[in-house]
Amino acid sequence: MEHLQRLAATQHGLVTRRQLIDRGLAEGTVDGWARGGRLLRVHPGVFALPGSAGNEIRSVMAAVLAAGAGALASHRSAAWLWGLMDELTLEVSVPRQRRPRVTGVVIHRPQDFAQLRSSVSRGVPATNPLRTLLDLGSVAASDRVEEAVERALVRRLVGVRGLAAELDRVSRPGRPGVAALRKALRSRALLDRPPDSLLESRFAAVLRRHGVPRAVYQHTVRSGGRFIARVDFAYPECRLAVEVDGHDAHRTPAQLQSDLTRQNLLVAEGWTILRFTWADVVQRPEMVADAVLRQLGRLPRI
Repeated sequence: MEHLQRLAATQHGLVTRRQLIDRGLAEGTVDGWARGGRLLRVHPGVFALPGSAGNEIRSVMAAVLAAGAGALASHRSAAWLWGLMDELTLEVSVPRQRRPRVTGVVIHRPQDFAQLRSSVSRGVPATNPLRTLLDLGSVAASDRVEEAVERALVRRLVGVRGLAAELDRVSRPGRPGVAALRKALRSRALLDRPPDSLLESRFAAVLRRHGVPRAVYQHTVRSGGRFIARVDFAYPECRLAVEVDGHDAHRTPAQLQSDLTRQNLLVAEGWTILRFTWADVVQRPEMVADAVLRQLGRLPRI
């Protein structure tokens, strides 16, 4: 049993009937263990060992194992594994010639399965981030695809140029996912700049959607050649800086002190500072856009 526990430990507490038989167990023994509770059936041919924790990752792994050798978590499952979506939908891709039926799992049979570059995310075989974003465009709403792209860029899983190159490589009339992913890239408020955080991407999108002039992203402020600060967004022509503060802003007193010192240096150089939180940008975008427009209207150009 120890060698089975080692195997299950690499598969989130799961083993398959095939793996058990390949390791010397008779089919009757496997059935007896299942009847006696030494194996807990998750899907036909897929078992959990008693005591292993059931969770969402295990449910994705179970779906992959149930779909057969070589199957990959894909589409929304892969997006969830890579941290590109918060909600999990079980989806698996398999070779074109195979037709598995797994309860509660969406099965995809892409024509180019043999050319897929597989990867591993959180211990589960999955499509790589580039392919995941392409597949996501065929099953998710456009706003979900746009956010997934931004999350992938923030996590440095992909680059804008890499995504564009992948689109050029796979584009053909009617190819699922291409139109949605191309739209997500074309509508990026930061163009080809990778964001430092998802909040920065959302703020830039707020400006674009509400007709606010484009700000300079990650602008460096200098005075007489001396570095003063780097601000999230800026309108240098009127010395307006906009900072967006995520959930982890000012985690320590030292960080708060550094931030206040930096802000005071900017004010001393004649800059006006606007600060917005995650709640401002996500829940009150009209207020954010209006505040920026009002300041732009008040401040003189230099």
